[in-house]
Amino acid sequence: MSLKCPLAAALSAVVGLVLVAPTTFAASSYPTQFCVSGKLKVAAKKCASDLAIWAKWDKSTDPMKDSVRDAALGAATTKLSAGFDKINTKILSKGVDCTDTSLTASQMAAALDAAAADIKDSINGGLNLGTPAEANCGAKLLGITAKKCAGMIKADSVYFKLLNRDPQGTARDAVRANASAKFMTGFNAVVATCPTTATEAGVETDVDLVATDAVTNTSTSPNLSATWTSVVPPTTVQYQDLTLKPTCSRDTPYMYWYKRGTENKLLVYYQGGGACWDDTTCSPSLGGGSPFKNTATLSDNPANTTTGFGDVTNPLNPFSDWSAVFISYCTGDIHWGDNKKLYHDPLNGNQPYTIQHKGYQNAKLVEKFAREHFVAPDEVFVTGSSAGAYGAALGGILLHEVYPAAKFNVVGDAGNGVVTPTFISASLEPSWHVAQHMPTYIPSLNVPITSLTIADLYIGGATYYLGRGSRFGQYTSAWDGGSGSQTFFYNVMVNGLLDNANWWHSSCAWNTQMLANDAAAFAGAPTNYRSYVGPGSRHTIYGSNRVYTETHGVPQTFVSWLDNMRNQPLPANWNNVLCSDCSLLGVCDGSSPSPGVSCQHDAECSPGVCTPVDARPTPGQNPPNPFLADGVVNCS
Repeated sequence: MSLKCPLAAALSAVVGLVLVAPTTFAASSYPTQFCVSGKLKVAAKKCASDLAIWAKWDKSTDPMKDSVRDAALGAATTKLSAGFDKINTKILSKGVDCTDTSLTASQMAAALDAAAADIKDSINGGLNLGTPAEANCGAKLLGITAKKCAGMIKADSVYFKLLNRDPQGTARDAVRANASAKFMTGFNAVVATCPTTATEAGVETDVDLVATDAVTNTSTSPNLSATWTSVVPPTTVQYQDLTLKPTCSRDTPYMYWYKRGTENKLLVYYQGGGACWDDTTCSPSLGGGSPFKNTATLSDNPANTTTGFGDVTNPLNPFSDWSAVFISYCTGDIHWGDNKKLYHDPLNGNQPYTIQHKGYQNAKLVEKFAREHFVAPDEVFVTGSSAGAYGAALGGILLHEVYPAAKFNVVGDAGNGVVTPTFISASLEPSWHVAQHMPTYIPSLNVPITSLTIADLYIGGATYYLGRGSRFGQYTSAWDGGSGSQTFFYNVMVNGLLDNANWWHSSCAWNTQMLANDAAAFAGAPTNYRSYVGPGSRHTIYGSNRVYTETHGVPQTFVSWLDNMRNQPLPANWNNVLCSDCSLLGVCDGSSPSPGVSCQHDAECSPGVCTPVDARPTPGQNPPNPFLADGVVNCS
């Protein structure tokens, strides 16, 4: 960004509690960062003013000192309110509304007033303010604390201003350390002859909490709903240099969802829902038999998922307390498309129709909301299921540039990328126009779109962001099957839509190619890429309680693997998982000694039966059918 002084001078100014404002917004930064920076600067002044006002109150003998204090605190609040209003107006002129990014001015003032009063009470503990020496002692300590509070909050103000230049906060941490050292020296010098019961460590902890709360209260949209809430956006939204026109495939309105958590961490979830790519698969004449989800409605509410990672009451759920955005899906293009495509319906006399393959634009719209409400999360986890897995793979790369300071993990759920060569060359780019938004700043991805695989996307992202500590992974079951599954779409690509009911016709071919893709990805990937291939044929795992419990044929549960991904050092403590027994999963029936317990084979339930739960065709139906009675899939 353009500053009136170089970085070194700016840091020197911070130490002296003077900030130099940016003259322009840098192209690489985003206005919300400056909103947070400006509001923190105002908050720093309010904190310093409040404590200075209490310092004067300590040593004042004016019988009207309480009214004088209250008037001064009110004036400081008025200044804060005017500052917030000025910043909101300035940022709005840049095309961003940042009023919701923070507490309101009155809420922020009340929080700072309460914190200052508590610190005053702590410092005045043990002091007799009727004794001039002790009153002066309290006043000095409050004055020193005022400088500490201003210094800490202003350090964060500069951090947000320089976020894209110093995402790890090296300069901020140096300024904080300087402010703390000055505070410790000054405070201890005074308390040596002062009978306060307050300690330097205790007061410093209190002030640090004020600074932390100030950041939280200006950058995490504290007034947003803590429950899933839908948003129906305007028909046209300006975002940086993009004019977004959010819509679903058949020109119905788009909507997405969000909720605010209690941790400064963000879950980005891309919804699944099939795909379409030609005259037949996109045909409006298919009605309920359409292979893709083409509307976004209130029924998409992610709160409807109360199992798996949708169960926020499960103590094993790592995302229970996170903020989250849910990118609804209704465009048939795996969240990648940016094209209005003309098709002709072979089921209705070749009548022309159009599909809005605008998944990329819809995802960018949600990205805009996220970066304007959750400004600098400590950690970002990007995932999605089925079609959403592909959205996560691409979005997980692009969002790195939106959140330069965040720890990143990206996991695709049931989107291994097994497709036919014909689909890539004849359908993907002509129908969806995805090449224009590929992250070609990554050298290995700056190639023709027809030569890329999903493995290339994961390898490219993992390699490029290895130095940032980011990690990328994939989940799939070994036989991912059923309507809308990976084998379903692969079979449609191989045998055509008329064979869509017989997804298992391509199960063996899909499995072979999936394992080959997985091996190729691992062979070319750095240590921050791993995969998890679980048993059975269930399509997607995100919403299944199997994430917490299933260990048939695998050495660890999926949530354990995920925890290792997020928290364990590389490379030894996060490993590839490939099921040793990949047979279908079921539950023991009522005649078993352990009814309802997970199983793969009848022998585990003896004398009962392992009743299949995973998708499988009726035995003997529409050969070739590789699914055997005992849960085994035989491709020999």
